[in-house]
Amino acid sequence: MLDSIRLYFETNSFLAHGYCLTWRTDLIALHAVSDFVIFASYFIIPTAMLYLYHKRRDLVPSRIILLFSAFIIACGLTHLVGLITLWDPIYGFEGVLKAATAVVSGLTAVASWMLMPAALKLPSTSTLALKNEALGASIDEQRRANAELEQIKAELELRISERTRELQDKAEALERMNVSLSQYAHFASHDLQEPLRKIVSFTELAIEQDVSGDPELKMYLKKSNESARRARTLVRDILSHAEIDQHTMDTQELSLQDETAKTLENLELPIKERQGRIDTAIADITLRSDPALLAQVLQNIIGNALKYTPADRTPHITITAALTGEGADCIIEDNGMGFDPALADRIFLPFTRLHPGAGVNGSGMGLAIVAKAIGQLGWTIAVETEEGKGTRFLIRIPGEQIMTGAVTG
Repeated sequence: MLDSIRLYFETNSFLAHGYCLTWRTDLIALHAVSDFVIFASYFIIPTAMLYLYHKRRDLVPSRIILLFSAFIIACGLTHLVGLITLWDPIYGFEGVLKAATAVVSGLTAVASWMLMPAALKLPSTSTLALKNEALGASIDEQRRANAELEQIKAELELRISERTRELQDKAEALERMNVSLSQYAHFASHDLQEPLRKIVSFTELAIEQDVSGDPELKMYLKKSNESARRARTLVRDILSHAEIDQHTMDTQELSLQDETAKTLENLELPIKERQGRIDTAIADITLRSDPALLAQVLQNIIGNALKYTPADRTPHITITAALTGEGADCIIEDNGMGFDPALADRIFLPFTRLHPGAGVNGSGMGLAIVAKAIGQLGWTIAVETEEGKGTRFLIRIPGEQIMTGAVTG
């Protein structure tokens, strides 16, 4: 087997191709140079193709590039062997190489026709030019649209800026007006207190010293005294409401237990008069807050609970406080008159009285003072109620104001 292969590639029985050309120098040179140039070109062409594929892999599949490169290289090798056979008769090797080149050529021919449908689908240069032109027009249109949008954006920003300045001016004007109204209420309340105090004092003195025995006159004096007292209470409450706006926060570390106890001590007389029952379950909570505003909140809510409990019912007020995951909750619940839950959004408005005919003296300012104080403290308040059964106030204190260790749920 090896002998037959060796015989196939032996060269002793053949003459070099140069003999056929009678070793004419001009013909030898012509064939040699031509074969060499063709061989070199056949190697340069696939190199260029492989470089293009390396840079643009999206143009042609890799198997096509490799197949065409192999075909061109194989053709180049046949010319190289042709050059060699001018002097060395390796015709057996040349035949094998040509056979291999034939196989590669056939495969390349088949592949080229298989590639043809995809190649025919490629757009022509004129089509690409039209599409590029359309794309350019679209880009120009997009640029114009973007320019218009930028112009609209600039106009909107200018309008927003102008509107913001207007709103700021109005807000500053409202702030000045609120300050003026607050100062007016403060001074007016101060100025009204003295004449009202005199009216109350003089009507009480007139009632005591009246010797006419006229019941109608006594009734007039009594009603005048009651009206003056209500007016004095109203003025005092308006003054308290206005003073909250002028109040300078005095933040201190306070014990909620101690502050509640102080409030209950201040309300000791009305609690005893109504024989009220106060139950407390307040956790040991230390917070940073303003003692005056905290007292306003507690005193007005508890005072209202006593005031708005029907005369035939013993007031029962429950005060609880506990830490939560977000701070602390303080709940004040009573068994008083309650009110229609549909009116809950009105209860914290000034001069709101939901029981005007219940025989309870009040200015309608107590819970308005609570709401304003709550706002100054940075707390929130919510109310739940059932008419005839009582009211429940939920006060939420934010965690950043709690000083009692970590706030836990």
